[in-house]
Amino acid sequence: MARHTIPIDRYIEAAQVFHWFTKEHIILWFLGALKRHRRTESVLLRLVQKGKLRSVKFGKRLVYTVPRRTKVKLPVLLKENPGYEPKVTEAAITGRNKIVHGLGCTECLVRFYRSKPDGEIIAERYFYGLGAAVPEWGIRFPNGKLLLLEWSSEDNFKRTNMMKGKINAYIRHLEKIEEKFQAKAIVLFVIDVPKNTVERFVGSLKREDGSVADGDTSALYGGDRFPLNPFFFTDYQTFLSVPMGEQLEAPIYIWTDGKEYPLKKND
Repeated sequence: MARHTIPIDRYIEAAQVFHWFTKEHIILWFLGALKRHRRTESVLLRLVQKGKLRSVKFGKRLVYTVPRRTKVKLPVLLKENPGYEPKVTEAAITGRNKIVHGLGCTECLVRFYRSKPDGEIIAERYFYGLGAAVPEWGIRFPNGKLLLLEWSSEDNFKRTNMMKGKINAYIRHLEKIEEKFQAKAIVLFVIDVPKNTVERFVGSLKREDGSVADGDTSALYGGDRFPLNPFFFTDYQTFLSVPMGEQLEAPIYIWTDGKEYPLKKND
């Protein structure tokens, strides 16, 4: 039996919806499990050599992205930790933070894709022009529901009013997104801070929005009724603790009533 070979075009298509990514991300994307995959190793090298991808050494590994995401060459970074590091330029810190953010966005996308591969992936650039609310990516499912992701680093989360500014932007512009993609949307914030910090933040939203009724939830696969407030939140470490392929069913997503729900009800 002939072995199935993944076409190069499919690698390029995946890279276009990824932000920054590793070899492991693209292996999981195609195979659903981590294993040595010589085809992926050779294709990534070839695409970098041809200028279709750019690669940067990040810690002890190579990370990749498409050229449009790097207008200039990023400085070589010695550590993955986005915190302070002596004798590193501001440009290097900015570049490193972009990579950390991009890897987080891609990690979330890969895990949701492997949970239900029949969704249509919508890259970030297709949300431009719809207002200030621009998610990292979207997935439109066959039942007409649209999952939008916002990934936030600890640094961004701590910036004054940045999170609430994003939420307010979605409140103003979500209808435009739903009209363009003909789907009902929920917005998931995955935040790289401790879980109790996320819980406190969600609690502050509940206090400010008394119009949201407790328990009025309808997620990606929860029927026709949709919540008045389409926002869910989780911390990144809890998100990563869920086994691959179970991201939609895991009851880890905090709604504004302070309770945790899955994004897809078990059938």
